[in-house]
Amino acid sequence: MLEMKKFVRDPIYGFIGLTQSEIKLLDTPFLQRLRRIKQLGNTHLVYPSACHSRFEHSLGVLHVASRMAQKLGLSDNQIRIVRYAALLHDIGHGPLSHNFEDLLKSSTGQKVSHEDITRKIIADDTAIGKILKQDKQNVLDLFDEENESVSKEIISSYFDADKLDYLRRDSYHAGVTYGVFDFERILHTINVTENDRSYLTILWKGKYAVENYRLARYLMHVQVYQHHVRAISDSMFRRAVQIAIREGTLDTDFFDIEDEHFLENYLSIDDIRFFDRILSRSGPEKNDYKLINNLENRNLLKRGYEVNVKKLDLSKKRKIITMKPSQFGEIEEKLAGEVGCDKDFVILYKQEIENTLYRSSYASFKANETPLIVEDEYGIPHDFDEESSIHSDQEPLLKFYIFCPDEVKDKIRTVAEDILF
Repeated sequence: MLEMKKFVRDPIYGFIGLTQSEIKLLDTPFLQRLRRIKQLGNTHLVYPSACHSRFEHSLGVLHVASRMAQKLGLSDNQIRIVRYAALLHDIGHGPLSHNFEDLLKSSTGQKVSHEDITRKIIADDTAIGKILKQDKQNVLDLFDEENESVSKEIISSYFDADKLDYLRRDSYHAGVTYGVFDFERILHTINVTENDRSYLTILWKGKYAVENYRLARYLMHVQVYQHHVRAISDSMFRRAVQIAIREGTLDTDFFDIEDEHFLENYLSIDDIRFFDRILSRSGPEKNDYKLINNLENRNLLKRGYEVNVKKLDLSKKRKIITMKPSQFGEIEEKLAGEVGCDKDFVILYKQEIENTLYRSSYASFKANETPLIVEDEYGIPHDFDEESSIHSDQEPLLKFYIFCPDEVKDKIRTVAEDILF
C-alpha cells in the first residue's frame, strides 16, 4: 500500500494524495513549469475562466490513473509506476500546449509530439532519474506505442486517465456542461479481459456511461476546443512564430529536439516567457510583435470567409479537401494583394473535427490502436460498436476559414471564392 505524505485540494476530486517521491517530482522545474502553461492555450479568450494549467491537470491524471489501477487490481509496484507516468505525462508540452507541437513540425520538418519530448526529458534529466531510480525504464515503457499492457492503456487509450480528467476539468473551468459524463460509473465498470493479450474493457453495465463519454468528448471539441475564436487566436500565435523565425527573432535551433541545448531552452519557456521572448527581440513596427501584442490585448483577426465544406458542390469540396498547407501562402498573398492588406495578416485555416472515439474497430486496428471493447453479461468481449445503438459513420465536420483584419473582412468575403475556386 502506497503511503501518502501530503494531500492537495482539487476542485474536481476533493483531495489528491501524494507519496514522498511524487512530492519530489512536483518540485522539479519541469513539473513546476506546467503551472505557467495553460491547459487550453488561448481558450480563455472566449471562455474567460479557462485559465487552468497543465500542472493541476497532471495532478488530476495521477489521481484518476491511481483509481483505475486500483480498480483493475494492479500490484503496488504497478500502481506506483502508473502514478509516476500519469504525473509526468505532460511535461513535454510547450507554450500554449498543442500549438507548440505544430511549430516544432513546421520549423524543423521533424514529426515531433509532446510525448516525444516527455520521453526525452525523463530519459535525459538527471533530477527526475534520481527520483525514479530503478523505475525509470518502466515509466518510459508506458510511453512506448508498442507497449500492449493494461498499465499503458491507463495512460493512453480510448478511455485513459488523461481524457477522463481533462473533459471534466476543462468543462468545469470553461463553465460549460458539454464535458460532463458518468465518471464514477465508468470507473466502477472498467475491467481487464485476457485474449491474445490483456485489454482494458468496460462491463456491459457501463456501456451507456461510455456512450455519454464519447458524446461529451465530441461536444467539447465542437463547442470549446475548436471554437472559432480559439482557431483565430491559435492561428495568430503560429503566424507570429513563423514570422519571428523568418525575421531571425527566433533561431530554428530553438525548436530542434536534437540540439544539445534543447531541454535547457525548453525549460526556459512557458506561455508568458515565450510571448516576452518575441516582444523583447522584435519591435512595434514588426509583424510578429504586432500579432503577439494583439493577442495579449484580444485584438483578434476576424472571419472574412467561412464555409462548411460539406455544403459545397463536389468540385469546390474537392478543391478544399485536397488543398495542402504548402499552398496556403500563395493564396494568402493573392487575397492580401486584392484587398490591400499585408499578407502576414491573412490566414487560411482548415478545421477538421472528428471524434476518434467513434472510430470503427477496423480503423482502430489499422492505426495500431485498441478499439473500445465491452464485455457482455457472460464475460465475452465485443467490439463496442456491436453493442452500441449509436453510430457515427459520417464524414468529419470540416470548415474552411479565412482570417483577416476587421477593416478588410467585407472585401475578403467578396473576392474569396473567385481566388479559391
